[in-house]
Amino acid sequence: MELGTELQRVIDDIAEASGYIWDKGWAAKNAGNVSVDVTEFIAGSKGLEQGQRIPAKISLFELAGRYFLVKITGFRFRDLARDPEKGLLLVRITEKADGYYYLWGGEGPQSKPTAEFIPHLKIQAFLRRNNRPEKAVLHTHPPHLVALSHLEDYGQDSFNCFLWATHVGAKLFLPEGIGMVPFLRGGSDELGDATAELFQKHQAVLWEKHGCTALGKDVMDAFDTIDIFDTTARVYIICKSGGFSPKCLTDDQLAELKKLAI
Repeated sequence: MELGTELQRVIDDIAEASGYIWDKGWAAKNAGNVSVDVTEFIAGSKGLEQGQRIPAKISLFELAGRYFLVKITGFRFRDLARDPEKGLLLVRITEKADGYYYLWGGEGPQSKPTAEFIPHLKIQAFLRRNNRPEKAVLHTHPPHLVALSHLEDYGQDSFNCFLWATHVGAKLFLPEGIGMVPFLRGGSDELGDATAELFQKHQAVLWEKHGCTALGKDVMDAFDTIDIFDTTARVYIICKSGGFSPKCLTDDQLAELKKLAI
């Protein structure tokens, strides 16, 4: 089997980002997952066979016939960095959106996609339904962001306010802030639907007491979004440990930020 150049580049980017994710401490044991829509990169590959059909309750017709790279359930990001072929699956959603075909990766068709497969597909369907440019969905467990999700005295608006107050980069690069989903069971349809809804206005969504999910045109783009927010959360925790709280930027300061070229 010969993978096309562009598809191989996506796999290499996932492997590189996986090493960064592990080094950052965002993925204890086998935590975290990733999916990338690679439909446009399949044409350059040779010898891809449709493989075994795996039934699944997908029912997302926007995804019918599309191809995805997805992390295998139970696989560590640190191992994915070293051996992406064993840690990723390449699958094609059936034309009836009632399952998927195994094409490549893992230990064969017996390997299963991440336990968060349904939320990933819900988000990917939202992206296609709205003709969005993003192709990558990345979910990790950044400890500083997860820690802040335990705070009971912050709603979404005030949460973003203190993130923007803490680090100018959060406001400069992510002016829409971060979305927040109250605790829902991992892997559930409800979690996928709530997250997709918030992606209408945000590039990243925090799952209460769980982790952070981000969109990107590629996996590195999604990684950068989570990195900005987790760095900001870390600075906030440092400030609180020092006995003070950052204050929100003034309207004049925010107006000055908007003049900067990124």
